[in-house]
Order: sequence, then C-alpha cells, then structure tokens
Amino acid sequence: MTKEQCKLFEKCEAPLCPLEDDSSQLWYPDEGICRARKFHRLPWIKKQKRIAKLGLTIDAGFFTAQMLKSIDRITRSLKGADPDEFDSETRWLEQREQKRVTASKKRRNNKASKEKTLATVAL
Repeated sequence: MTKEQCKLFEKCEAPLCPLEDDSSQLWYPDEGICRARKFHRLPWIKKQKRIAKLGLTIDAGFFTAQMLKSIDRITRSLKGADPDEFDSETRWLEQREQKRVTASKKRRNNKASKEKTLATVAL
C-alpha cells in the first residue's frame, strides 16, 4: 500500500485494511477501524462499526474480514473466534453456516405449518 492509494495509510491503526488482501489479519472489537471515507460503505466496515458500538472487549474474540462478511445480525450475544484455539476461524465459519441452515429449515417448517392451519380454518 502506498500514500497515493490512501492518505491515512501511514498513520492508520486499523488491523483490517481494505487495501490489503491478507486474509490472516485479525480484528478485535476494541481495536481501530479504517477511517478512510472512500471505504466507509464497505459492508464489513459498517459491521465493524456496529460491533464496536456494542462495547465488546477482547474477551469477545477476534474477527477477520471473511467472518465479518458472513454476519447477518449483530447482537450483544455475538462472539468472535477464540484466539487460543487452533483453526478457530474455520470452526466459527462452519458453525455460522450450520446455524444459518438450521434457521432456514425452521422458517420453512413454520411457514408450512401456518399454511396448513390457514387451509384447515378456510374449510
């Protein structure tokens, strides 16, 4: 990265940089976030800001850009990956996908049962 690409690059304290393609960079909720205006609209930077507003500490775990991209809802119960566990990012992403699939099945089942109820009421 160079000064020409981002005027704030030399002084930036954000561990996740939109100009770097290094997927191994970790971000903790109490660390800095990219301040360059041209990147403020990136969805994962918006999510970083929302997570930071929750006031989570280092105990909440770390996040990578890939993890941030996979998050749909940000709540107080959100936890990142455990820095003390080997390959915790991969496990975190797999658990996230399993939760997503389970929630999708649950929504389909609820919709089907509501339709059944409406069909029996209509008769």
